[in-house]
Amino acid sequence: MGCSSRDNSQSVSEQFIINTTPGKEIIHEDNWATSELDDSLILKSKSPVISIQDGDNSYKDSWTISPYIELDEYVVEKFKGEKTILFYSDIDTISFSIKPNKNYDFDILLNNGEKAKTRISTDSKKQPSFGKENANTYRNNNLKSTSLSDTIPFKIGKDHRIHIEGKINNSTKLDFIFDTGANTTIIASTIVGNKVNILIDGETMNKGAGGKNKTPISSLNKLEVGHLVWDSVKIVSINYQDPTFDGVIGWTSFKNKILEIDYNNDVIIIHNKSIEIPSDYKKMETKMIIGLPFIKGSVVMNNKEFVGWFEFDTGSNGSFAISQNFDKKHGISNEMEITGTSVASGSSGAKWTINNYLLPKLRLGEFEILRVPVSIRSEDPKGVGYLDILGNNLLKRFNTIIDFKENIIYLKPNDLK
Repeated sequence: MGCSSRDNSQSVSEQFIINTTPGKEIIHEDNWATSELDDSLILKSKSPVISIQDGDNSYKDSWTISPYIELDEYVVEKFKGEKTILFYSDIDTISFSIKPNKNYDFDILLNNGEKAKTRISTDSKKQPSFGKENANTYRNNNLKSTSLSDTIPFKIGKDHRIHIEGKINNSTKLDFIFDTGANTTIIASTIVGNKVNILIDGETMNKGAGGKNKTPISSLNKLEVGHLVWDSVKIVSINYQDPTFDGVIGWTSFKNKILEIDYNNDVIIIHNKSIEIPSDYKKMETKMIIGLPFIKGSVVMNNKEFVGWFEFDTGSNGSFAISQNFDKKHGISNEMEITGTSVASGSSGAKWTINNYLLPKLRLGEFEILRVPVSIRSEDPKGVGYLDILGNNLLKRFNTIIDFKENIIYLKPNDLK
């Protein structure tokens, strides 16, 4: 989930200018780096996207390596006995014969020299990275409904986020935000035992923009949004600091659906079957990283273009946030003047200072967005990678179709300001 911020900066125009330009292909040269690592525990790859064969389950192009975190962990579904797991890239493979409640460590080495320390964990107490436990399908309790789609009304709050009314365990009405940057359902701990009753029966590790921390979880809850009902929902309780909402509905509540976010009419349309994408929607290069949707884009300034993968995060109230790692790699802050400073906080409660700038141009597929407010953090938390984030103050300028079946995002500019 994206961070919130307390802005102490000078006033910066929020009037984005969106132009449509023909897409351009960016070619990366192959420059393989030498390594002194033990080759028997290395998987070499030209691409950061890896495929996994986990016993009888195949997850093609499903694992994106994270060179900037201490340990990138793949958790296997609970099993008995022994089985084989295979990680394979575009040029290499590595396999392990695994047993329950063990760890298997290796390194994934990219041709630019970046290395991701990777672990296969068979800890039966941990939530699997893929598999049935991540599925969360709703039912429509309106027995008269025969539609192939369902509609959820929403409001854009003063915090620029998508706010939806819902209930947990027959509670009074709660204010949820829809967050594509979250892969679970979350409740603010301040309302537990007050506005909503849940039974805490475990804990999990929460990774957010502020770092990692253990948080309580509750199993087997009921989530309701209008006529839509999710049963046996796992809920994470997070101690947010001054939240503008009661809870969070993550993207996995709509797994294997096609989601249409219509900001002009304030509705989310959930399509249960494949649809024809209108021609005025433009396809973004999309992939799932650490279980969240990212789109490919580039920062453009002074005739230079810096390509990256940016988290598509409707739960962030900002416009565009760049990590310290991305900034150091490309020297972006050296090319702009600071417009002010902010204090930001993440879901873990951590706070950090960010500098604010006005980016001349951001390119997303065929769209060029001019004069984009951008924040660059003073430091990146340990153990959390991929902190380059597109927030909903920018994303709300585009009507959006997200195909969670094929993991593809389509954008169309609207007239929101």
